[in-house]
Amino acid sequence: MYRVALLLPVVVLLLLVQLPSFVEPALAAHELSFLVLSQPARYNAARARHLRRSIIDQIRELDQEIAPNEPDNVFLTHELFPEREGAWAITPILGHIRTAVLKSAHRTARWLIVCEEQSHVNVSLLAHHLAEEDYREKLFLGYPLYDREATIIHHFAFFKNPTSFLYPYLRAGIALTVPLVDHLLELLPDGAPRPALSDFFIDAAHEFALLVWQRGKGYPLQPRRYLCAKAQPHCAIHGAAWNHEGLPSTRHSDDDNESISSDTSTDVDHIMFAVKTCHKYHKDRIPALKNTWTKYVQHLRYFSDTDDPSIPTVVTSVPNSSAGHCAKTLEILQLIGDELRFNSSLHPVRWVMLVDDDTILSSSSLARFLSSYDPNRDLYLGERYGYHLMGSDGGYSYVTGGGGIVLSVAILDALQRTCECPSASSPDDMILAACLQRLGVRPIHSPLFHQARPSDYPPEVLDRHHTVSFHKHWQIDPQQVYNRWFRQQDERHFERHVARPFDSCPPTVMGALFQHPNRLTNGADPCLRLPRHLGARNENNSVRELGSPDGEPEHKMTPPHQPNRDGQLPHPHPARSLATNAHPQWFDRENPKRVGPARPTQTEPPEQHGLARSTRKLCASNELQSNGDLLLRPQNLQESTNIIKHTDL
Repeated sequence: MYRVALLLPVVVLLLLVQLPSFVEPALAAHELSFLVLSQPARYNAARARHLRRSIIDQIRELDQEIAPNEPDNVFLTHELFPEREGAWAITPILGHIRTAVLKSAHRTARWLIVCEEQSHVNVSLLAHHLAEEDYREKLFLGYPLYDREATIIHHFAFFKNPTSFLYPYLRAGIALTVPLVDHLLELLPDGAPRPALSDFFIDAAHEFALLVWQRGKGYPLQPRRYLCAKAQPHCAIHGAAWNHEGLPSTRHSDDDNESISSDTSTDVDHIMFAVKTCHKYHKDRIPALKNTWTKYVQHLRYFSDTDDPSIPTVVTSVPNSSAGHCAKTLEILQLIGDELRFNSSLHPVRWVMLVDDDTILSSSSLARFLSSYDPNRDLYLGERYGYHLMGSDGGYSYVTGGGGIVLSVAILDALQRTCECPSASSPDDMILAACLQRLGVRPIHSPLFHQARPSDYPPEVLDRHHTVSFHKHWQIDPQQVYNRWFRQQDERHFERHVARPFDSCPPTVMGALFQHPNRLTNGADPCLRLPRHLGARNENNSVRELGSPDGEPEHKMTPPHQPNRDGQLPHPHPARSLATNAHPQWFDRENPKRVGPARPTQTEPPEQHGLARSTRKLCASNELQSNGDLLLRPQNLQESTNIIKHTDL
């Protein structure tokens, strides 16, 4: 009892010493430097500015020493490094981070916090938890992710045991001590990591973790409970919540009252979907598309190397290649541009979605995503990869093709005038990016697009309600993937925006539908307005007008999806139909007003049959197979004199 009495004052004294750390953070807020991975697009920049304002306001409340001056320890990458193409990948800008971020006005930074524009930060909780860490050590803290199986997006790293390697979830934030940053700079003496990383940057978090880990000789990621994938009361950083529209719950920016959401909403009928395919996959992949997402889109074209009336396909003049599809893709964009230019019924189309024949997507999620962007300003969107970002030229970023490349119609003309392929088989997605970079257009990244399958990603990074796309049919059932991730929202969107009550259908439309029951799929309501590509074909191999049994096109245009005065739906492609090889009408490109009857079908020369057979042998997957000899670096591009900036469009 006597010993307990002697120890009691000591215990009380220790508690009193520790008490202030529970009352207020022992780490001053200005000892934290924040770097937000941001993008210059108006919507993304507004979200990043909102996050910066939130952090600054919290810092002012916690640290009265810096008031009323503006805290200078919160930085946005698109403002701090506007000329650094690889800022999003972290590793290429480590030296610049040390100079510009950690040597701020206070010069007392102990921690570097890296997060994304979608992150939510509680500065008080963060300072409280980091005060318990030793900032003098080389620490790498974050929310741990790991691969369930070896995946192509990580170059099949740790093939034997993919779960053994942890890498951070950037949206949950990462915390780096200054000694660790200095140590990493020693690994990059000449701007190139040692040991060398790949020329390709795909997943910035995974590649940065590899650099820090240094094949086991460096520092592994240390998980922390206060860095969270989802919002919890104890979380200092977590991913921001999304509302039912697919937009962050915060709607306005901080400084200039700029709206985060775009003024122009996008619907599915504002998007032209272009599918790259070839004869090899007509019986395999195309049925999977017709049974899934293509049922709910209005503007759809299948571009192939051979004519297949059962699909129907649009034949391109470029044989498929096993390496890349640059020439084919540029021809596809030219054909789409021509049709949009001369077919007034396609006037509402604002975007082109270029996809592979094994891309699985949600048209409604894509439309919801694009509603945040302005097609006159935001011209090039999808999942961003990087090439040669550690090089002296800075490399460039590109939208990878498998998850889908979104291009604004506003950039198509300039792209067609200035873009050329080094070879027909060059990687199409990389060449497109290089051409757009010369035009002053940079990709806008979204984590909602995916180059690989759902199983290739940790579940924490996948958004069940807003994901736009996945890619590949390898070892999966595309129908099951679509049903699990996309079918429900596509059906709901279709019912809200396309279907009409049965008794509101014009009699002529109802009669035409029942006269041609093959147009009804899966017992659908005959009053549903069918997508444009589902029309029946007549004897001349052209798409019939829905309400016109003789298939004669109407010369007077009517708005898309609206019946004319006779209650009939307009012919989908009066001026030039790319849904088929036969043209009910043709136009003269030199004289667009010269329109005449369909040209007679010419007999294919014997050599063309041989070309078709050889083309089928060459036909390969549309998946890009990266090859160093085929890659195009910016310095190898010839400058074009016919270049415009996207701000001039």
